[in-house]
Amino acid sequence: MTGLKTTTLTSEQIHQARAQGQSASNWQQVRQALHSQDPQAEAQTQAIAQLIERKRGRPVQGEPKTAISLRVPNSVLAAFKQTGPGWQTRMTDALQEWLRTHQLT
Repeated sequence: MTGLKTTTLTSEQIHQARAQGQSASNWQQVRQALHSQDPQAEAQTQAIAQLIERKRGRPVQGEPKTAISLRVPNSVLAAFKQTGPGWQTRMTDALQEWLRTHQLT
């Protein structure tokens, strides 16, 4: 990413820069790309659409998860925590393994 410069501005500073014509964004080029039939512009349009549609938070990976409150014995919790970072994932994996080997009725 050569030629990119990251700056941190407050909202007020951004509004002042725009009012003075100091914005480096080429919105005319963006609008033209949105209405163009050029394959490269179409790829850019898709990327822009993905950015617009993106929601806050971490992306969902794999099966969606639900937060619950679960009471487990302190010894079980301590044993999983002693395995280090990622202990929640390992606990989930252990529950999934149990489901594979047992039939629920």
